[in-house]
Amino acid sequence: MNSKKMTIIRLVIFYTLAILPLIIVTPIFSDLLGEPLYTGKAAGNALNTMWGIIGMCCPAIANVLTRIITREGLKDSYLKLDMQKGRWKYYLLAFVIPLCYMIISAFLILQIFYSDVEPWFTTEDVAMKFWAYFSQIGTTLLLLLPFFGEEFGWRAYLTPKLEELMPTPAALIVSGILWGLWHAPLTVQGHNFGIDYPGFPYLGILLMCVMCISLGTILTFLTKRTQSVFPAAIMHGINNQMGLGIFLMLFGSEQLIAQIESINHPKYFSPLLVTIALFGAVCFIILTRDYLKEKKIKSE
Repeated sequence: MNSKKMTIIRLVIFYTLAILPLIIVTPIFSDLLGEPLYTGKAAGNALNTMWGIIGMCCPAIANVLTRIITREGLKDSYLKLDMQKGRWKYYLLAFVIPLCYMIISAFLILQIFYSDVEPWFTTEDVAMKFWAYFSQIGTTLLLLLPFFGEEFGWRAYLTPKLEELMPTPAALIVSGILWGLWHAPLTVQGHNFGIDYPGFPYLGILLMCVMCISLGTILTFLTKRTQSVFPAAIMHGINNQMGLGIFLMLFGSEQLIAQIESINHPKYFSPLLVTIALFGAVCFIILTRDYLKEKKIKSE
C-alpha cells in the first residue's frame, strides 16, 4: 500500500473516531435534559459541562487509537516541550495573541453596537475585576487537559496528515473546515450561538468553519514554530477561558450586559470573527511563505 493511500485511511479512521461520539452522545444528553444542550436551563448543567470536557478529549483519543490501529507509533507526535533556540517567545505569544484580539474585538463591538451605552462598570473594585479576569489564566493551566485534547488531535495529527496529501495553504483551510464541522453536533444544540437566530443552524455551522480556519491557522503557526502542541493548547485555553463574552460580562456595565444578552449571537460574534481572521491571515501568509521556501529548497 502506497503512503498516500495509508495517509487517507488514517485520516478517515481518525476523523470518524473524533466526531462519532459527538454525533451519537450529544442528542442523547439533550433528550435527557429535555432541551438543547447549550440553551436555557441546560446551559451550565453538570452533565453539559462533563460532556464538554470529554468531547474535547475525543480528538486526542482518536489520534492515539488511529496510531495503534494502523501501527504508526508515536513518531512526529509534537509532544516536545522545548523552549530553547528562541522558541520561548511563541509560548509567550500563546498568551498575548488571544488577549490582543479579545481587546480589539471588545472595542469594535462597543463602537458598532453600543456607542450610546455607558460601557464599563462603575464600581471601585478595579483590582478585584482584573484579578478575577486574569485568574482565568491559572484556571486555563489547571484545565489544560481538554484543550490539549483538541490540539493533540487537530494540530498534532489532522493538519500534518493533510500536509502529506496537499500543499500547506490548502491543508490549513481543509483542517479548519473539518474542525468547524466537528463542532456541528454541538452547534445544533446551541453551542456558541444559541438557537434563536436567522439561518439556524446552518449559519452557525458556517461561522464555526470560518472561525476554525482562522483560529486553526494561528494555532498551527505556533505548533510549527515550536514543533510542540503545548503552545496551541495554551492559546486554545486562553481563547476559551478568557473569551470575549467573559471579558465584556466581567467589565461591562449593567446596561451593557443587558443589551449584550438581548443581541443574537452571530451578530455579536462577527467583530470577533473579523479580528481573529486578520491575525489568522498574517499567520497564513507566513506559513505559505515557509511552504514555498521549503518547496524551492527541495526542488534545487
